[in-house]
Amino acid sequence: MMFSNTKSGKGVTLFTKFVAAVMSVVVFTLISGSVIDRQAKHVTLVTVNDFDGTENSTDLISRQNTVGGLIEETGLTVGEYDRLSMLPEDELYSGARVVLRKGRKFTVNIDGGIQILTTTKKTIAEAFIENGIAIGATDRAEPDIGSEVISDMTVNVYRVAYRETMEEISIPFEIVEEANPNLYKGTTKITTKGQNGLKKISYKITTENGVETVREIIDETIISKPVTQVVSVGTKEKPKVTKSGKPLSYSKKLTVTATAYSAKAGAKTASGRAAQYGVIAVDPKVIPLGTKLYVESTNDGVHWTYGYCIAGDTGGAIKGNKIDLFYNSESQCLQFGRRSATVYILN
Repeated sequence: MMFSNTKSGKGVTLFTKFVAAVMSVVVFTLISGSVIDRQAKHVTLVTVNDFDGTENSTDLISRQNTVGGLIEETGLTVGEYDRLSMLPEDELYSGARVVLRKGRKFTVNIDGGIQILTTTKKTIAEAFIENGIAIGATDRAEPDIGSEVISDMTVNVYRVAYRETMEEISIPFEIVEEANPNLYKGTTKITTKGQNGLKKISYKITTENGVETVREIIDETIISKPVTQVVSVGTKEKPKVTKSGKPLSYSKKLTVTATAYSAKAGAKTASGRAAQYGVIAVDPKVIPLGTKLYVESTNDGVHWTYGYCIAGDTGGAIKGNKIDLFYNSESQCLQFGRRSATVYILN
């Protein structure tokens, strides 16, 4: 019995040691597994591309310590203009959400300078907001700010402003011609002198980047109206003459004796005309009063020309082929004396 009991006690002791050894292995295994689980990190990797409207999300288990390690481990390509929600040197922790947003680069001409922008946004307007560029309500861009961002595109921004201004301008006068039968053809005379008017014009001016692009009239006020200039245009036919001035068209030519006379200012002739140069005295039986004449010398040694005149006066000594030429002074009359003359009776 003692042997048996002694043997039985040894068996119990051996079993106990076996169980303890197994438990040690189990505990070691559990402890080792716990350490390994603490190194494994459950992370989410998201790739967002607003340009084509895609978003891909992947759940990963990684034992990397940094975000850069995760990127290298997964082989994820990060472009030059892409953006990560975490820095590569940031610690990677379980539950982290790493977001990669695809980006693009483009150029902006704005405010007299050039800016190189990168963006992860789809439209130019969103990219401007992302980069802190302010666009006024009246400003415009080419392409339009609602357009999609394209890599390496150029966007021109125009600062649009409006202002009002006023100026006074001259209104040119018109010229009106009126026929005058008392003037020879080719002769004109201003009867009413023209005068420019004046008007005030208000404009709305549009500028782009300081340069005027549109000028719109918003108000127009007449300050003074222009005065129309009236010009008399002769319609009377001129007598045809030679190069020397002699008339070509006449009904009769007379050789006469010519003397000269003068009169006081305001004196009237027999025809009622004022006594003045160009009005001569005739014998109405030979040359009727009112007849248009041309008088010159007969080339008898002294050439002279009295020119165009009219038969408008008479005289007691003027009988037959005699005429009396009016001059403005007695000295001219004395100098003229008595001469032979040719009289052309004009048509």
